[in-house]
This record gives sequence, structure tokens and C-alpha cells, in this order.
Amino acid sequence: MSRHDRRRLSDDYEIADVLGRGGFSVVRKGISKSTGEMSQVAIKTLRRFGYMAPGSKRKNDGLDSITTWKQVSISDALLTNEILVMRRIVEKVSPHNNVLNLYDVYDDSDGVHLVLELCHGGELFDRIVTHDRYSEFEAAVVIRQIASGLEALHKANIIHRDLKPENCLFLDRTMSHLKIMDFGLSSVEDHSDPIVALFGSIDYVSPEALSRHQVSAASDMWSLGVILYILLSGCPPFTAATNREKQQRILNGDFNFEDPTWKTISLSAKDLISRLLSVEPYKRPTATDLLKHPWVIGDSARQDLMVPEVVTKLQKFNARRKLRAAAIASVLSSKVALRTKKLKSLLGSHDLTPEELENLRLHFKRM
Repeated sequence: MSRHDRRRLSDDYEIADVLGRGGFSVVRKGISKSTGEMSQVAIKTLRRFGYMAPGSKRKNDGLDSITTWKQVSISDALLTNEILVMRRIVEKVSPHNNVLNLYDVYDDSDGVHLVLELCHGGELFDRIVTHDRYSEFEAAVVIRQIASGLEALHKANIIHRDLKPENCLFLDRTMSHLKIMDFGLSSVEDHSDPIVALFGSIDYVSPEALSRHQVSAASDMWSLGVILYILLSGCPPFTAATNREKQQRILNGDFNFEDPTWKTISLSAKDLISRLLSVEPYKRPTATDLLKHPWVIGDSARQDLMVPEVVTKLQKFNARRKLRAAAIASVLSSKVALRTKKLKSLLGSHDLTPEELENLRLHFKRM
């Protein structure tokens, strides 16, 4: 990895389609000008809100100055943090089949550009719901790959802190290589600031992060337990009418296997979930432990197809998740504050009514 302070990104890459957007970043496809289509990459541009070109004046965009500078400090902190983590990955982890590779870094007035491995296979849940065959065995293959990536990261003293389905992409259209990505909230310390971890998705946040205690590698294992629960049931383990109630359920480790679909799931899988979702971090298996578990290696994972109801629930959950993610990214990128309880409730809800969907559509149109 090298960092180019004088050369421009456009000198080496042709910038193509936008692949995704976040509150402080945009990801686009890049094509190498020297090797052409054979060398396609993903270029993640991390914007600097605090950057000012020499001699320029700060534009008054009507935003409250305190809000603006909060955005500046958050975006700059995330930018610095992600570069630090990616450098550690290059030094200690790469190349790895289950961790996204970083090829290069460019720095200019638009921000910092990370040249990354391009994944063509889509997000984890997108692939699962369209796969011809889906069973416990296929779910175990997925968990094994994520655990393999986490093992490498944890050995390098990296905690992901925002592990969720949308941060796991398949390298290609097969299900051979699943890559962990998006290290903006990650840490290279033994223990990290739990307040930063709360920028992550609450569905996957560990009890220790919610209670402001030390966040460690065990917190990633909790998130993996949530992912496994969803993979086998189509629903998250902690659901409630409000975020406050959901947080309390997470803090108490209040989940169950009472839904009838769990009767078709092996005892080995349910035992593994119970261990991963232990409220006490020290009781959770490590990534290395997980890679030795009979269910994860496929010995005790059922190979018969999942009941259709699980796939249907997973499809609905995936659709709601993507809609909420789009709403939040849109709000952040347009710098619009969440001023109404209605919109806050909308973004935090799992069940969007037709009225709420219409309100969201109108909100997008206004922006």
C-alpha cells in the first residue's frame, strides 16, 4: 500500500458507476487505466468536511454551526480511524480470503480515496434469499467464513465493532469467498471506546457496548450470534415496539427459540447461538473456538432444505433492513436533522406500515 499525496486518482483510474453511499463516504467502481477492465476495483472516498482549500471561504449553508462542526469532527475521526485500521490490515492480515483487501490510498482536496478489492457477489442476505438451495449446512458455510475473517482480525488486535450482514460481501457470484468489509468503526486497540461502537446498528450491538463497558473481540462474536440467529429464523433475536425496549432486551439477553420454525433447527445450532448471545463476554466462544465447533464445520448441521417460511421471513427482513439503511444514509448525506418523533420511530422500526412508507417517500422527495 502506498499513499499518493501529489498524483491524482484520475491519473490511474477511470471512475465509473456509484456502488453505494454512506453518511460520510461514497463507493464507486474504478477501472485501471494501465490494465483496463481486467483490473476493476472499488474506490471508497471518505470526505473531509473540515477541509478548506487555501484562500477559500467556508460556505454558509444555513446549518447550525455546532451541528456542522460536530459533523466535521465525526467525519474526520472516522476517516483517520479507517485509514489506521486498513493500514493494520495490510500489515497483519492481508491477503485473506475473508477480509477485504486494500490496494492503494490517494489523498486530495476531495478527501481520502481507498482503492479496495471489488466484490461482485452482493451482500450476504441478498445472496441467501436468491440462492437455489438453503439449509443449515449453507448457513454454517457462511458462519465459518465470517469466523475465519474475524479470527485473522482479532489476532491482529483489530475489533470490527460494526459486524452486520451489509458489511459482508461475496467476492463473486459463487458463495466461495465472503469478505468482511467497512472498517470505519473498527479499533486497533485491545479495548475500544463503546460510545463509538454505538454508531453501529443496534440490532447487532452487544450488551457491553450499550452499557458503556469495554468493547472487545467478544463483542464481534455477539454480532455474529445475531447474524446466525437471523440466518436460521429470518428474524432478529431482539425485537420490541421501541428502541428503548429493544435495548433492555439486549442488555438482559432476552431472546428465545419459541417460534415454530425453530423446531426444524438442530440442537447444535441453537446451543451455539445461546453461547454466542451470552450477556457475559467471557462466556462467548472466540472465533478460533467457533472454527472447531461441530455445527460450524458441518458435522452436525442439517443438510435438508429450510422450511419456506424461514426464507420468506428472511426476504422480508432483508427488504426492511435495506429500506432503513437507505433512509438513514439519505438523511445523513443531505445533512437533514431528525426533528420529528415520527421520523425517528420510522427509522427505528422493523415493521413499516403503508402510511409510514408513504411518509418516507415524501421525505425523500422533499430532500
